[in-house]
Parts: sequence; structure tokens; C-alpha cells
Amino acid sequence: MYCQYCGREIPDGAAYCPDCGSKVGLVPSTYASPYPVYNRMPKEPSTLGPFLLGMFLGLIGVIVAVLVYNGNDGPYMKNPTTHALVWSILGILVWIPIMIILLSLMSIGSSV
Repeated sequence: MYCQYCGREIPDGAAYCPDCGSKVGLVPSTYASPYPVYNRMPKEPSTLGPFLLGMFLGLIGVIVAVLVYNGNDGPYMKNPTTHALVWSILGILVWIPIMIILLSLMSIGSSV
């Protein structure tokens, strides 16, 4: 009989190879666990920052709206429909870059 590891002849009845010391009759195990090995979950980025920024900008919007419309009988209130349209367009024009910035920040945070 020959050793499976070093190839040297082993006397019959020997439990170990006299040359390399490996156990006779054992084949190296290539055992794979039947259960998958899971790694730790990556840490989720915090959503507190965008939430607080949205709350802050919303609060500023409410304060500006109250200050503009509160008891204002000036030239803008002669035609409130036009005034509302102008403020709506301005709001959208401000909202678009803010959303682009926030979405780009979120995509940078999720790719790390």
C-alpha cells in the first residue's frame, strides 16, 4: 500500500505513514457545509439627514408663505392668481436642484 499524500510505501497494518505522518486510508476532506455562510449585512446609510433637511426647508416655506400672505394688501394681491402661479413656478425651480443634489448624495452613499 502507498501513502496518498507523499507516495511512499506503507507497511500493511500501519495506522500512519512513516514518512509524512498522515493517517492511512483517509482522503483529504472537501466537505462543504450544507448551510450557506452569510456575511454581516452592510450598514444602512442614515436617513436622518435628508429627513431633517426636508423638515427644515418645509418649515422655511411655511414661514415665508405666512409672511407673504399675512395681511398683505400690496400690489401683488391685486391679482392673486398670477401671484400664486409665480410662486408655484419659483417653488418648482427651487425644488428641482434640491432633489438632484439629494438624489446624487443618496446614490453616492449607497455605492460605498
